[in-house]
Amino acid sequence: MNSKEETIQHMTGRLLRIINKHYRIEELPIPISEGVEVTAREIHCLQTIGQNEGANLKSIASILGVSKSAISQMVGKLEKRGFVRKDRAPDNDKELLAFLTESGWDAFKIHQEFHERHMNNLLSRLEEFSDPQIATASAIMAVVETVVDERMAELFGEKLNDT
Repeated sequence: MNSKEETIQHMTGRLLRIINKHYRIEELPIPISEGVEVTAREIHCLQTIGQNEGANLKSIASILGVSKSAISQMVGKLEKRGFVRKDRAPDNDKELLAFLTESGWDAFKIHQEFHERHMNNLLSRLEEFSDPQIATASAIMAVVETVVDERMAELFGEKLNDT
């Protein structure tokens, strides 16, 4: 095995560890207010809805990289908990649009502050890297994402079209 292959294997191993850690974080409860918690997965859904108010569920699913059925379940759950409201599109009775409620916006703002703090930490730690190095890392991640998309299409076939 040559040095480049070893480096790529090391990089994919590290990526797997990051994914596993991120998955653990996604399942942790996040306190929003006294006695109210959401998972990171739920808060990221709220964040996406807040940043795309009035978007249809298919668009939200696409942004988050999940299936339309998964986002429908998540939005339904968040609606029952009072964070989201769904309305029918004025021009298409079958299309559902998502909006945050006041509670949803409260959770959104709490997460936004948390996210800004952690993003500033990441930016500070990456300060030593040049813009071209960051661009290269981003390009590599885009290739990795394409490979993962291809793998999902191979494994799940038509289900991938649901996103």
